[in-house]
Formats: sequence, structure tokens, C-alpha cells
Amino acid sequence: MRKLVIMTEERGRRVLDAAGELLLAHGYRKVTISDVAERAAVGKGTVYLHWPSKAELFATVLVREGVELGRAFVASLRRDPGEVLLHRTMRSSFLIVMARPLARALYTADTALLGSLITDTKTGTALTRGNAGYHPRHLGLMHRHGLIADDPATDPELSYRLTATAWGFFALDALVEAPLDLTGRADALATTMRRAFEPARLPDHDALVVAAAEIADLYDAQLTELGASLP
Repeated sequence: MRKLVIMTEERGRRVLDAAGELLLAHGYRKVTISDVAERAAVGKGTVYLHWPSKAELFATVLVREGVELGRAFVASLRRDPGEVLLHRTMRSSFLIVMARPLARALYTADTALLGSLITDTKTGTALTRGNAGYHPRHLGLMHRHGLIADDPATDPELSYRLTATAWGFFALDALVEAPLDLTGRADALATTMRRAFEPARLPDHDALVVAAAEIADLYDAQLTELGASLP
């Protein structure tokens, strides 16, 4: 009778940690399930028991990274309501992402490293679908609380303009040598967001407390939903 191997939380974490380390070291195409199993000190069959393919395993690594970034964002809102301001959110997010190699690869769409894991896997699609569902609600809350000048309900291009502007700061690093250090680039992103998307007069502290709590609750719900979708 074959023994059933249960993937404990600790063992699952070891597998995902090993996969993430190998992904950064060698890129998706060069790493095998055998490599991951050996590094995590588990059997190859144990990995396949819980992830049906190499692609789903590595997509889970990326989604876990996204969940951790989301938790960091929510924690910052709970700790300091002023972080709900768009220019501060983007500045902090830029610094966090650029300090985490996997997050940086995810945000810069590094296909040489990641392949097409996000677009071609069930797990990656869950991340994309979750973001697509919550982003408009986030913008709607921000406008209602006076955090952005334009109303997403009447300006269908707002989400595209905002995303394209922010994404440029992440993607440009891979294309040209920036004249600013990391903090300078984060400051430049914050200045751009402040001038392009925020109203001239920002809400007071009490209003920021209310807005931060609502947006933190929104992303708590998304993170719970996303976590439930992981293998």
C-alpha cells in the first residue's frame, strides 16, 4: 500500500522557497522539478502530488510574492494612514518591489527570467483576474475619499493612464541606465503621481484614517480570496 505524503505548511514553504531561489539563479526554463525537490529535501513525487506541473509550481511562487507585497501594503495602511495617498503608496511600493528580486522580475515583466508564467497558468491567471477585479474598486474608493482628482466612473481611461505611468518607472530600469539612485527614482515617481493624478488639496488626517481603513479592508478581502486559490 502506497504511503500518502502530506505537504505540511513547513514543507510547502521549503518547496516554494527552493523554487524561488532557483528561479532567480537560473531562470524558469533551466530549472526542473528534480532541482527543486533536491534543494527542498523532498521527493520529486511529493512536489507533483501538490503541483500538477512545473509551470503551476513556479506560478505559485510568483503569486505568493504578490500576496506578500499585498500584505506589506495593507500593513503600511494600518500603521500609517498617510500611506493611502497615491504618491506615497507608489513611492513605498517602488522601493519595496525594487528591493525584492522576485517582485522586481514580476513588475518589470522579465520574460527572460519568468517566461509566460502569469499569462499561461491557472494560478497566474487567478492573480491577474483578482487584480483586475479589485483595481477599479480601489480607484473608486480613492476618488470618493478625495485622493485622486478624476472620477474613474466617468473617465474610462484613468486606470490605463495611471497604470502606464507607474509601470514606466519599473520597466525603464531594465532598458536604460537611470540618472538617479533608487531613492531618487522613487521620489520622481511620487512627484509624477502627485502632479498628474491627485487633487490640489488633499484630505486631512481624519479623512485619511477612514480612507486607509476602507482600502485596507478591500485588500484584505482580495488577499484572502487569492490565498484560497493557491494550490
